[in-house]
Amino acid sequence: MADFVPSNALDRAITALQRSDSATPEFYRQLAEGDIWFLVAYHPEVEDAVLELKNGSQLPFIRIKDSEGQVVPLFSSEARLNESLKAGKVAPKTFSVASMPAKLALQLLGRVGIRAVVNRACATGSITIPANLMTALADGTALKPKGMATGESRNVTLTVLNPADYPTNLIQPVFELIRKHKNFRAAWIFGPPVGTAPTPKPTVYYLLLLMDPRDEVLFHDFNMVVQAARAGAFDVEMSLADEKDKVAVASLFKQAAPFYVAADYQQP
Repeated sequence: MADFVPSNALDRAITALQRSDSATPEFYRQLAEGDIWFLVAYHPEVEDAVLELKNGSQLPFIRIKDSEGQVVPLFSSEARLNESLKAGKVAPKTFSVASMPAKLALQLLGRVGIRAVVNRACATGSITIPANLMTALADGTALKPKGMATGESRNVTLTVLNPADYPTNLIQPVFELIRKHKNFRAAWIFGPPVGTAPTPKPTVYYLLLLMDPRDEVLFHDFNMVVQAARAGAFDVEMSLADEKDKVAVASLFKQAAPFYVAADYQQP
């Protein structure tokens, strides 16, 4: 039987992200909080010493290789780090354990362009994160709402999709997120503008949200989930319906069935 390792908030966020991209915002928030643990070279003479970084110092992180090159293992706790070492049958006194504020570690790795893998070989599952994301988490831009503007306003007639043609890998995590927050009242997905040259699969989808009241943080969470779920396979454009224009909202419901409607929402 494996040794019991207590779960913390980052562990739970990693586990949730294994199940669904809807957990992306919480994973980002937890990863940037508190301390992070990592491996350094073993030196018995400096065991239990304070790790000090100075300008020009070599980065202390032990690096390993995966199919894409170098990557730094990071851990949510010292217990998870030891769990990984045990799983890999690493001999004692091969490495030493160190920790630092998570944002500092993310900043250092992002600056030199090295990826990280969080909780490698742990029961939580593991997540690999690119350098640019670590930089954005470290400086706060990844989690900072960018306002409610959704791009240039234009009039187009979009393709109404058959539910059987919905991109499930996008719709499922989006649905899981919006059903948890009462601000989201309804949501639609459309295909490319009518008249666009047909392709086997659309290269762009259009998401339309009805939010009331509007909330910048929740809208940013929605965007993070969309970007994670699409995984570069297609583009997604997002718009907000005018929740104050009841006539337009009623017309929208008549033109196309939403893939989500809040249980307590009364259609105009």
